[in-house]
Amino acid sequence: MTNKFRIGAAGVTLVAALGMTSAANAADTATATAEAEILSALTLTAVDILDFGQVAVNGAGAVRVAADTATAPSACSANLVCIGATSAASFSVEGSADQNVDITLPNNANLYLGGDITKTLASEILVLNQIVSSEVGDVAALDTAGDGSFLVGGRLVFDGTEVAGNYSGTFNVSVEYQ
Repeated sequence: MTNKFRIGAAGVTLVAALGMTSAANAADTATATAEAEILSALTLTAVDILDFGQVAVNGAGAVRVAADTATAPSACSANLVCIGATSAASFSVEGSADQNVDITLPNNANLYLGGDITKTLASEILVLNQIVSSEVGDVAALDTAGDGSFLVGGRLVFDGTEVAGNYSGTFNVSVEYQ
């Protein structure tokens, strides 16, 4: 009986010792570091307008101005006669050096006869769609000075009933750090 008691007492002592050792090693602390980089505010400036030149309308069609300086002259569809120089809109971006910015473009915009946004007749409104940037994936890279630029082109749609005159409108372009 004494042997059983000694083995039992030794077992309890061993379990207690192991339990204390485990509890003592279970707690520890470490120091973490936090940091942040403050980027310069982005400044986007429209430098040049998207210009479709002059168009004689003889029916439905479209005029395209590419967002690429090599192909900036317009593509003019049948039923339209395109005259004069065209150009893609150009934008400059300023921000933090060596960063990428996402370019956000609208799906479409309207151009109104005389720039009057209260016009509601289809014959007094042109639709600008397929608005694209010159940057692959709509991402512009800022250089080591924090400067960047890009072009924007699009397609102007005619239904063939347009009233003669000057049409203009605006569309929003935005940039955001990637």
